[in-house]
Amino acid sequence: MPPSTSAPPSFGLALVRIGLGALCLWEAHQIWLRGVGPWIVEDASYRIAAAPDFYATFGQEVVLRFPRAFAWLAFAITLAGGALLFVGALVRPASAALIVLLVNAYFAGPPQRREYAVLLALCALGCAASKAGRRMGLDAWLDARL
Repeated sequence: MPPSTSAPPSFGLALVRIGLGALCLWEAHQIWLRGVGPWIVEDASYRIAAAPDFYATFGQEVVLRFPRAFAWLAFAITLAGGALLFVGALVRPASAALIVLLVNAYFAGPPQRREYAVLLALCALGCAASKAGRRMGLDAWLDARL
């Protein structure tokens, strides 16, 4: 009896993955147009200080000490995560990185964008949990080759 193989995710989930990737690429483009620099992190310092203790400590002791590095890291995760999700390659690691970034956006980002961060994080979690790259994505090709 051959080992059971699970069916690939639905086309609807592939559409969510592609849409999430496109949104992240658009966000990376917007960040690039505004300019990537330490002010991205420094402008959030008062929101980091007002965040719950577990996050405020991390934000003040780590993130605010290296604002330029974390601004570029946020840009790189948004760009790379969006591109990987869009093409369906390495969906689980890309989704995990985006979830971490979006948790930071929830605590340190503008309050009017918190619901947006939660929605995108839930989409990324769904893509990671269901192996969304195995339908219309490069993950199906990578799984067959590796």
